[in-house]
Amino acid sequence: MTSRRVAFIAAGAYLFSGCGGGFANIERPKGQIELRRPPAKAKEKPPVISFDPATVSVSKSDIDVTVRYAPPEDLDRFFGNKEIFGNLAGKNPYPPQTLVFYVKIFNHSGKKIKVNPDDFVMIDNLNIQFSELSPDNISAIYESKANGWAFAKTTGDLAPGPYGAPLKVAGALGGGGTRKAHYLIKQVRLAGGYVHPGIAYDGYVAFPIPHPNAVSIRLILANIKTNFNPADLPEMSLDLEFPFNFKISKP
Repeated sequence: MTSRRVAFIAAGAYLFSGCGGGFANIERPKGQIELRRPPAKAKEKPPVISFDPATVSVSKSDIDVTVRYAPPEDLDRFFGNKEIFGNLAGKNPYPPQTLVFYVKIFNHSGKKIKVNPDDFVMIDNLNIQFSELSPDNISAIYESKANGWAFAKTTGDLAPGPYGAPLKVAGALGGGGTRKAHYLIKQVRLAGGYVHPGIAYDGYVAFPIPHPNAVSIRLILANIKTNFNPADLPEMSLDLEFPFNFKISKP
């Protein structure tokens, strides 16, 4: 075993040694090691991110999808709305190192489709790929106090398929604050499953903030299944791509 590999494994063990929650084995990302971002300092403020455009709409096979970047100030207002969340209204539950997008899907194709956010990916112009952060992933980030970038970074050589496979991070929920955040994120996350004809539905998806050197991303809503046969098996799948330019600045 080379000294470089030993050092890398040791660094990974250190990253997760403070979680105290008994995480399952985490598949190590491959490639782009030279672009690894150092962990943020404890008192370091999250960067300021601006998108141009902030909203992108795509239509394909009579399926209309709009994706809009949701900045922290919008999320603060949304989660602070007592008319929506009642006694749970308060702080935005998404960690500061995440990008959050609002997604609205309108199916007027005349047939049902099936959507799974676990298949969504984000790819930046440095060719670094990220999988969507599920509520469980975000709970693990809170519990481990780790940089969220490492939780969903992946490349196409991890598994078969055009976009590889997401890293899976499992962990028990922490204290009351973490449980509340998990519950709120689960309630607003874009739900997977069938979308029947004439239905419009929406929700949020989250990804880690890209590398500071990145200037653009492609958000890919991959593997949207359609054209179900009598045996309820899909005969076609769609990948919808949403390009964004953005700027990361120091606060």
